[in-house]
Amino acid sequence: MKASSVLGMLRAWSLPMSISSVLLGGAMALFVRFNIYTFLLAIIATLLLHAGTNVLNDANDVSQGVDRPGCATALYREHPVLKGELTVNNAFMISAVTISAGLLLGAYISYITGPAVFLFELIGAVMLASYNGPLANLKAHGFGELDVSLVFGPPLVMGGFAAASGGIVSLSALLVSLLPTMIMMSIIYSNNYRDRVSDSEAGVRSFAMMTQKHGYKIYASFLLAVYALQAVFIIFGLLPLYSLLTLLTIPYSIKLLRMFRLNALDIDSKTGTLFAIYNILLVAGLVMSMIF
Repeated sequence: MKASSVLGMLRAWSLPMSISSVLLGGAMALFVRFNIYTFLLAIIATLLLHAGTNVLNDANDVSQGVDRPGCATALYREHPVLKGELTVNNAFMISAVTISAGLLLGAYISYITGPAVFLFELIGAVMLASYNGPLANLKAHGFGELDVSLVFGPPLVMGGFAAASGGIVSLSALLVSLLPTMIMMSIIYSNNYRDRVSDSEAGVRSFAMMTQKHGYKIYASFLLAVYALQAVFIIFGLLPLYSLLTLLTIPYSIKLLRMFRLNALDIDSKTGTLFAIYNILLVAGLVMSMIF
């Protein structure tokens, strides 16, 4: 299999998103205590889980007839399972091994720090495996967007905090995790909005399909809500003024709104770039508040 196919199978463009959520949790842990060893292990475990569920998602979509030749997903990225470069069964095997490795590493971190890290990882893995199978098919019933969005918020941010802080569970980390949750909602919504025709033909009724008449307003609302909620967090002292660095992403968010209107095929990956950059700038703001 060629390198581009492997990267497409893993959806390499999406992996920085999960890392940025864990980094956000780690940055908040700096104000409590910080263990670099367990934190780095948490990043590796997160990458394994994220990559494994990406492969699982592709395998499920092909086996269920959601991803077919000519569908929007196949037009903008490499899809080796759909192209036959990788069989569905082999894809399932790869995802099982990768996800298991991530969970085992999470268990090791919890052995060192306490049960919180493994608990958050397990919750995230179960939720992702419930997006379009095998545990459930929430996407088909309108709950897939919320399911994935929640994973990239509380479990990853709080898991990163717990791994770095020695197993501490933080209410502040939970609240701040709502910011990446809303950006992720716009990512999954835009993905399913783009794929609404092929999803409909496969009998899938995603939230994006059911609300397609208001698609632009819903997509825009989630992006706008991120900045509004962050302002509330700053006013009440949950985030420092330095976190206003995230305002640098506003021009890009405006560009995304235009792309959504134009039905850009890669709108989900472009919104994913916003997710990672926003989180990194938020991390930078937290670190700067400690230094200055």
